Amino acid sequence: MDRAITKNLLRRLQTLYGQLARHTQEGSDRVARLRWASEQTGRAIASFSDLTFEESKTLIDGLQGQLGVRAPLRKRRRLSRDAAQRAGTEGRRGNTSNDVTMAGPAEFARINYALDLLGWNQEQLDALLRSSRSPLGQRATPAIRTLKDANRVWWALKRMADARKRDRG
Repeated sequence: MDRAITKNLLRRLQTLYGQLARHTQEGSDRVARLRWASEQTGRAIASFSDLTFEESKTLIDGLQGQLGVRAPLRKRRRLSRDAAQRAGTEGRRGNTSNDVTMAGPAEFARINYALDLLGWNQEQLDALLRSSRSPLGQRATPAIRTLKDANRVWWALKRMADARKRDRG
């Protein structure tokens, strides 16, 4: 037996159909919506709840393509209260915490995003980290190891990207 449509897919399908109805000559009432779904699936549909999981995915993909709408991004996993506190304060001036958190993939992805905004490559980042104006200070071997380091580099790169945007815009 085919899996039934989920609540989230049902909600997404109804939203997209409403957008289609506003942008085209499709009717927005229930009869028009069910007629459209029946035509698209090739079988009689009495309710959107009658759709299978696969049919609903196909209809959603078709509507998104027709409307030029991207699929919604997945929700980000929320940080715990302590992790959010560390992410926001480690590396800031005046932070007296002695906690050390190792930098993870999310921090490196954020730094790579900033590098993309600036149009920089890894060699340019390494040169910044070795320079006298390094966000990590004067170290014999500057490397991003902790959340504190990652935050300092991120904030420096973000300021540079914002300044570049202001100069261009």
